[in-house]
Amino acid sequence: MPNLTRSEAEDILYREARLLDERRYREWLELFAEDARYWIPCNGEGTDPESEITLVYDDLAKLRDRVERLASGMAHAQTPPSRTKRLISNVEVDNSTSDSATVSSGFILYELRRGRERVFAGRYEHSLRRAEENWKIASKKVVLINNDEVIDNLTFIV
Repeated sequence: MPNLTRSEAEDILYREARLLDERRYREWLELFAEDARYWIPCNGEGTDPESEITLVYDDLAKLRDRVERLASGMAHAQTPPSRTKRLISNVEVDNSTSDSATVSSGFILYELRRGRERVFAGRYEHSLRRAEENWKIASKKVVLINNDEVIDNLTFIV
């Protein structure tokens, strides 16, 4: 099998962003490997989520719980739900073999909820793994540029 190309990586990241913006969370979960991790470090780049304070550090089971809570209507902090738009740029395939790849990208995330606007920016680091004919997200790290500042609750998926 060939290595992941930048164009293929962009397609994966753009699809993920669209699914999240459209609140198609169950479809979004299908992009992840069963042993996936989702990490938003606190206070800088983050080197070890097991020993550092994190904003979010979830395995797939916890991500499923988040999605079910958001889909249930019982996530009161998301009633009404946020409207979001993610812009992904500067996509780079840092390492790629026939069965795994590391992809970094920049993002800007715009959120509108109850007349309040918030903008988040940072870097995504995706580790991808080939699963048959598709690529799955083995891990996703979200490095917010303001993760060492006060951040209100992240009640939606970044």
